[in-house]
Amino acid sequence: MPFLDSNSVIAGIEKHQLMAAVRTDTPEKALKAAGACIDGGFRHVEITFTVPEAESVIAELSRRKGVVIGAGTVLSTSDARRALKAGAGYIISPNVDERVIKFAKKEGVVSIPGACTPTEIYRAHKAGCDIVKLFPFVEIGGLDFLKAIRGPYPFIKYMLCGGVNFDNFENYLGARASAILIGSSVLRADLMAAEDWTSVAGLAREFVLRMDKWQKKKTDLRGLHYVSSAD
Repeated sequence: MPFLDSNSVIAGIEKHQLMAAVRTDTPEKALKAAGACIDGGFRHVEITFTVPEAESVIAELSRRKGVVIGAGTVLSTSDARRALKAGAGYIISPNVDERVIKFAKKEGVVSIPGACTPTEIYRAHKAGCDIVKLFPFVEIGGLDFLKAIRGPYPFIKYMLCGGVNFDNFENYLGARASAILIGSSVLRADLMAAEDWTSVAGLAREFVLRMDKWQKKKTDLRGLHYVSSAD
């Protein structure tokens, strides 16, 4: 896999915003689930290290063009080392472990640790992480928490982990986070059990289409405001 510049990876994450989190009980299902998300238009997919043979899944998916695959639930530097060897473009954890963060940065890969308190968030930032995953997002207050934490920490990049659906999607987009991590809203339990990958791809595609439509609307509104101001 070609070397991925961390700044380019971050720029790509912020451009596309949507990231799928894949957690399955077999590597075969993980490949199918991730493939369906990619077919639906997702450009970033996290394969959690709870997936059996996660490294082989990451390695296989990393061969696909136009996507960047990351490793999730990375709890140690040994996990991180295995993930990088497999071709992971970013390292995601549910917690703050300075050793994992510093290892990722030393290796030149994007670091996204999970945090849920002001102290943890700032610890992650001071350790050198690139983006903080707010986890578990809904349980710690959701968008209200994000608004509050940006008061003292407006300089930190955030990933929103959990709670997004079609009804509140525009609110999540309007929060201007660096990324939105999506799991069960695309990888629905019933579809996963039925291995209905076509429907999974359809849900992924709907999120992508709605995001594109929202971004276009915002661009058009900015254009109208500019014309109005010029007049």
